[in-house]
Amino acid sequence: MTRPRSLAPAGVAAALLANFWLLEDWLAARTDLSDAWISDLAARTQVYGWRFQLLEIAAGLAIAAYAWLLLQTTRDTAPPPLRRGLRFLLAAGVLLVIGGAAPLSCSEALEHTCDLSYDPFDLVHSAANLLETVSLATAFALVGHALRDRPTSRRLGQATLAIGAAWLLLTLVSGLSYPFDDVDTVKGLCQRAAQVLFGCWLVLLGRLGTIRDPTLSDT
Repeated sequence: MTRPRSLAPAGVAAALLANFWLLEDWLAARTDLSDAWISDLAARTQVYGWRFQLLEIAAGLAIAAYAWLLLQTTRDTAPPPLRRGLRFLLAAGVLLVIGGAAPLSCSEALEHTCDLSYDPFDLVHSAANLLETVSLATAFALVGHALRDRPTSRRLGQATLAIGAAWLLLTLVSGLSYPFDDVDTVKGLCQRAAQVLFGCWLVLLGRLGTIRDPTLSDT
């Protein structure tokens, strides 16, 4: 059986990298917290877009590595739904890497002349972002329900479901900017707030390494 250990440092590192947008005031030539997507910072036409491309890739690798570490640490104790949820978290990290490696052709929010070409990079980026959102929503649901059903992790499960619900709401609101122009002015704030919630959840998941429950077995 794997020895209990705290995964908090790994969770904090993944959470900070997932919120690399906090560096935009220092690393970007142009910013717009309320109107711009985080991915706009890494657009190919942005002078310092390469910095955010690298940060996005690093964030994805950190999230995937953290999910893998959680899977390894809980391999003797996690029920199947929890392990599936962590695999979806790992997949989300991989998809973030793919999205970071395929930056948008330009930034519609930061460049008035931007007209996305929808070349292969734009299509790959959009598809990766959509699949990442689906993967994270699934991870929240599976992990939250699995933890809530166990006495020693019930509070962590409840917190996961609450954070996941708030994260999904903010994500859906930001997505409404496509059909509704009025949401365009706040989509960036909603997306960034969702990332903060996601980072908080990554930190909380570090407690999985210290939970020991004899009922948590792959039976």
